[in-house]
Amino acid sequence: MALEPFQRLILGDYFAGSRETVAILPKKNGKSTLLAALALYHLLSTADAEVVVAAASREQAMILYDAAVGFVRRSDFLPRHVKAQAGYRMIRNLHNAGRIRVLAADVDTADGVRPTLALVDELHRHRSAALYGVFRDGLQPRDGRMVTISTAGEHVSSPLGQMRESARQLTDRKRRGAHLYARSPDRAFVLHEWSLDDDEDLSPKAAKRCNPASWQTVALLRERKESPSTRPDQWARYACGLWVSAQSFWLDADDWNAAASDERLRAGDRVALGFDGARMHDATALIACRLSDGLIEPLRIWESPNDGRDWRTPAGEVDAAVSDAFERYTVARLYADPPLWQSEIDQWAQDFGSAVMRYATARGRMFDAVERFRTDLAAGRVSHTGDSVLTRHALNAQMEPKRSGYWLVKPGSGPADKIDAAVAAVLAWEARADELSAAPSTPGQLLTF
Repeated sequence: MALEPFQRLILGDYFAGSRETVAILPKKNGKSTLLAALALYHLLSTADAEVVVAAASREQAMILYDAAVGFVRRSDFLPRHVKAQAGYRMIRNLHNAGRIRVLAADVDTADGVRPTLALVDELHRHRSAALYGVFRDGLQPRDGRMVTISTAGEHVSSPLGQMRESARQLTDRKRRGAHLYARSPDRAFVLHEWSLDDDEDLSPKAAKRCNPASWQTVALLRERKESPSTRPDQWARYACGLWVSAQSFWLDADDWNAAASDERLRAGDRVALGFDGARMHDATALIACRLSDGLIEPLRIWESPNDGRDWRTPAGEVDAAVSDAFERYTVARLYADPPLWQSEIDQWAQDFGSAVMRYATARGRMFDAVERFRTDLAAGRVSHTGDSVLTRHALNAQMEPKRSGYWLVKPGSGPADKIDAAVAAVLAWEARADELSAAPSTPGQLLTF
């Protein structure tokens, strides 16, 4: 493996004797591959080496381990000296007791380990600093070393965030371009970080400065940024090295504003409807989406006044607005979030038939609907009438990451932090997509999604 200049920079202090090396840089710069090569070098050059690999999950740690196994498999030299034991997640030195092994991501398993080399992958995902501390405290008996790699995290209060903030206060630090180098007075701890500044332009050309790998070209970075599947927070964090939370982003304001149109719905248009809302102290919205071109237009948005009064959504006006929509337009589907409006939805189904469908926004299917709306907006497939209230709700909405996706959440608990029209717009867009691709439904059947 021919090391690139930035890789030599990361490992320079390690070979000079530093106890702890931390490297934070964007994704796709070969971090795991670099440590896999280091693990094998250490296994061959250190008597009875004890190399431990850990991450926030065993699956993440296996990425580094599998990279090391790949080196062995593709080499003529290495199989004569080491052997990978897949069942044990271990690579052994055939000439002594040395080994590389993956540890479960918990403190109890790691307690008592005395590594000659500890490798920690993606520290930003660790819930606590305990595992890092166990490894660090176990280094001295065998004069061990520790190398940690990670992308930027979400919160400075995380274990990696706190370590980074402390390192940035060290007097021995310097920044050259996008690279920050900090070192403790005894040179036992060093930090390398590649990132743009918070106020910098986040263009692909600028991002190249903090993506030091030669294979990360401006062209590839531009392709990555312009992909509709890349969220703004992902680009900022994983390509530009900024510490941002996914909850800070949903829609790009420029994308939303660019989608504004002078077009309006016309009587008789085939539309899909989305309905979401509260009973009191918040907002409720009925949004239409034209099937032919995806134009989104609010039909009614009810908002509580910002004066602290005990306000309730006028249920009679909601019923009237739904009835007006069915009279004025050809409604193919109405997706309505059921929990607080169950009786009304049942009545709408009786009045207007199978076009009325329950769509529970608390279910996992909403993950895909929210992401599809965001992706289609970024790709220029969504248009809207530029309504100021809908715009405010859409740009208020933030994402809260979950295991399989993310929810839309309010930015706060203030009276202006309303997002119901945005959720209703997602439901209308999803209803349109499903109507365009679905077979005819059975008359009189109230469906639940």
